[in-house]
Amino acid sequence: MAGILNLVTVALAAILSIRLFVSGLYRRYRAFFCYLVFYALREGVLGSLDTSNRLYEKIWVLTEPVEWFFLALVVLELYSLVLYDYQGLATAGRWALIMAVVVALAASGISLLAPSHDTLQGALMRYYYVADRAIYFSLVVFLLTILGFLMQYPVILSRNIIVHSIVFSVYFLSNTFIFVLLSTRGYTHQLLDAVVHAIEVINIAAMATWLAMLTPAGEFRKLRMRPAWMPGREEVLVGQLNQLNATLLRARRK
Repeated sequence: MAGILNLVTVALAAILSIRLFVSGLYRRYRAFFCYLVFYALREGVLGSLDTSNRLYEKIWVLTEPVEWFFLALVVLELYSLVLYDYQGLATAGRWALIMAVVVALAASGISLLAPSHDTLQGALMRYYYVADRAIYFSLVVFLLTILGFLMQYPVILSRNIIVHSIVFSVYFLSNTFIFVLLSTRGYTHQLLDAVVHAIEVINIAAMATWLAMLTPAGEFRKLRMRPAWMPGREEVLVGQLNQLNATLLRARRK
């Protein structure tokens, strides 16, 4: 079953990346496009190997930091797309994300001094799992910040950006929750099997949603996530947003 789910996920990722390229949307979502290509290639190779194979572990260890890099780029890209008209806020957010990841990695290194569950693969994998947890937590905070910003301020964006933000946030949050559950409950064979199936199902659902919703027409349809209640405060909120952005732009030029 896991092999079939992995094959479906890889196929959907490959089809989605081709669709983005053919439609020209890859120019708009470069980091996401590169992540999909990397994901399809990596999961395709790993899916052809047995998890107990030493080659599987070597490939996983070598490519996992690359996945961290691409995930950070996708989050930064989302942040930049949402705040395209507010470059002061976007710049501050990029630096904040970089600092958050560095601090999280340092904290994860300290956490290794505390007792924790051993993995089935060995000590090296334990370090990677702890780093995973730290990086994922940092990126989750920023994803929630993006969603909170879209809910709070009456920012008008293309349907694609809003759909992409929601789907990627749910996709990433679900995977992060499963990973944290795994790291806190212990790396047993039964739990690992259940986690693999759950992650594959989440990945398939996310890829299918992107395929259905991320379209060229979606770039021209404008929407906003903020509810229609309290319409009288919209001008005030926009004014606050513009003022904060102007302040950050002046600070950047100094």
